[in-house]
Amino acid sequence: LVSKWRQKDKVKTTSVALVLCLNIGVDPPDVIKISPCARLECWVDPMSAQPAKALEHIGKNLQAQYERWQPKAKYKMHLDPTVDDVKKLCASARRYAKNDRVLFHYNGHGVPRPTANGEIWVFNSRYTQYIPLSVYELQSWVETPCIYVLDCSAAGLILNALRQLVDQRAGGPGGHDASRGLVRHSASSSLIIVLGACGAGETLPQNPDLPADVFTACLTTPIKVALRWFCSRSLMRHDGLTKDLIDRIPGKQTDRKSPLGELNWVFTAITDTIAWNVLPRPMFQKLFR
Repeated sequence: LVSKWRQKDKVKTTSVALVLCLNIGVDPPDVIKISPCARLECWVDPMSAQPAKALEHIGKNLQAQYERWQPKAKYKMHLDPTVDDVKKLCASARRYAKNDRVLFHYNGHGVPRPTANGEIWVFNSRYTQYIPLSVYELQSWVETPCIYVLDCSAAGLILNALRQLVDQRAGGPGGHDASRGLVRHSASSSLIIVLGACGAGETLPQNPDLPADVFTACLTTPIKVALRWFCSRSLMRHDGLTKDLIDRIPGKQTDRKSPLGELNWVFTAITDTIAWNVLPRPMFQKLFR
């Protein structure tokens, strides 16, 4: 029973590529924002400083949020990149990871939503145009094993494109496709994990009580999101329970003897239980063990 519970061959995530396309101060043409709307990116208000400084601050916060969960990985990022920037970033991440997993994080809040053909958007060198980047090209750079975190509207379109790509290669003979840099066998689908913020026909939430990157926040700072959600709905909010108190909870998440560590322990037990009861067993073991 224990041998079935614990996976023998675990794939480590040793390289992380962070791509943020925010273009602070310029809204994409296909986005209609409500007023007021969600603004925080990695718990930073993009309008709190000059765009370049705010973007750098957001990037550093994102890396710090991931480092809490995987401190040993190699992190590299590009802020408002071009296609060439992303290509070099992915090549560097794969070169360092070798046969381990690469995590590719994409924040597309400052560019149009992905296309039906499976393209995400980046910028030209002068930031005067949005440039499409095919997921097929992206996957040829990232290779496998990998995990995509897609914090953008219509993220499901990228999932569909990647699924179609895997299906195409599963139908051919085994081997290596040099033109794409992809492993061509039916097991390749198990080497790609995609976490998307919303479905193919959905847009990101704009609730001003939540951060703009609420999906990233739930993945990387789940305790903070859960407590802020609780505070906004608790009857104790009228008795001095404020969001500011959340940032002052003492301790570390890795130290169970501290208040923050105990909260993290309880939260992990709850989320593991939900996953165990909702997900198929193979998927649970792959994602949670």
